[in-house]
Amino acid sequence: MRRSTLTLVMTTLACSPHAPPPSPKVAVADPAAEGPPEPAAPREPLPPKQEPREPLPPKSPPASTTWTTLTVTPGCELQIADTPAALGPPLVWTQCKDGPEGCLEAPTQTAEALAPDVDVVGSSRGGQVTLATLRSLSGPRSRYLLAPRDGLPFFAVEGPRDVQCSLGQVGLSDDGAVIEVVFDNAGGYASRAYLRGPLGEDAAWREVAAVLPRKQFRDFIGESVLSVGGHVVVEQNGGPLRWYDAEARRWQEVPGSRGGWECCASGHGDAVVFSLEGIPERPMAARLGERAHSLRSGQVAGTSPVMIDGARAVWLEGRGRDNNNFYKAIALWTADVVDGPALANARQVLPLPLKTMREPEFGDGVVAIPMRERADGVMIVRLEPEEQRALRAPVGRMVERVLWITSDEVAVRIGSGEMGGEPGVLRRIPLAALPPWTAK
Repeated sequence: MRRSTLTLVMTTLACSPHAPPPSPKVAVADPAAEGPPEPAAPREPLPPKQEPREPLPPKSPPASTTWTTLTVTPGCELQIADTPAALGPPLVWTQCKDGPEGCLEAPTQTAEALAPDVDVVGSSRGGQVTLATLRSLSGPRSRYLLAPRDGLPFFAVEGPRDVQCSLGQVGLSDDGAVIEVVFDNAGGYASRAYLRGPLGEDAAWREVAAVLPRKQFRDFIGESVLSVGGHVVVEQNGGPLRWYDAEARRWQEVPGSRGGWECCASGHGDAVVFSLEGIPERPMAARLGERAHSLRSGQVAGTSPVMIDGARAVWLEGRGRDNNNFYKAIALWTADVVDGPALANARQVLPLPLKTMREPEFGDGVVAIPMRERADGVMIVRLEPEEQRALRAPVGRMVERVLWITSDEVAVRIGSGEMGGEPGVLRRIPLAALPPWTAK
């Protein structure tokens, strides 16, 4: 997973056990007239991570919610929950059937659905995890729920799944979240509207933050969306990066994001970090309104995108690259993040059993590095104190992607890795339950 972005790709034949979606034609109640939801029942604290965790029971929704219609454009209406916490927790976690001690899991296909109808992306920053959960509903419609890892939603939006109006990607960062709405499709290209807000309830979520019209940005193919410094940032496939200047009411380009094939953007406070693909790759960073600059000085054969959490960064660096992009050696590196943003005190952490470049995930001082071979799974590296552990899927399955990682757990999607295979499962595994790393 290159970033915390979720793209809407759902089977429209899937059925759902959820309550029927609200109709945009029905008048909605004034949210102020609704009584406040009952507080959620207090959760028992988790036992120490050495002990198995009890299944987390679903919380009963405190009350039903009314919905307010947000018109993106005539014919494209969304419904925003007035009391999102009333919808209950986005996921129900139970003990894993065949996982390590303390493992919790949640399905990606609900009981009455004909195909997988749940997808999740997570963002871990400073030990705080935020989830964006996409549910495919009947209608056909879809719903995004934004919530803390073990909490109730702070935002919920529903919309149709139609070529002329559909919920699109969602992107998470430490600055907030962005949800894309795709509409006005013609000739394979569409206009886009964006909802943006902080990682909590806020009035900003109830209005359109920016619109990118297809007639002005012809041939635009969106790669990702993210929140940076309170602004909507969009990444075009191959570049450039653009951000919406609400004061000037126009899209601004990040200078320097056209210097190669741009990819892998992520947001960190008021700065965006990305890579310019080539041989070698060039990690870049820019504060919005400023020209992008290189993050790594000196010549190396190749590098992964730089992943940042707070004041620490990690990346992979390769030496001895051949014409087939195989390396003689690849190592994990780390550095301090200083004002600029810039990297200081870069140092190698450890060599890795890799010959091709991979993209790490990073959160709360822990790195997850997918290995090349399916059987090798994921190497988990804690930076301080340094240790390596192994995360491997059950026989016949694989780790399809890492969802988030913190100082005490890693969350992954495990499945067959094949189109049309058995539905995957989401798992949260305590790091303490993983065995030490040994190469297969």
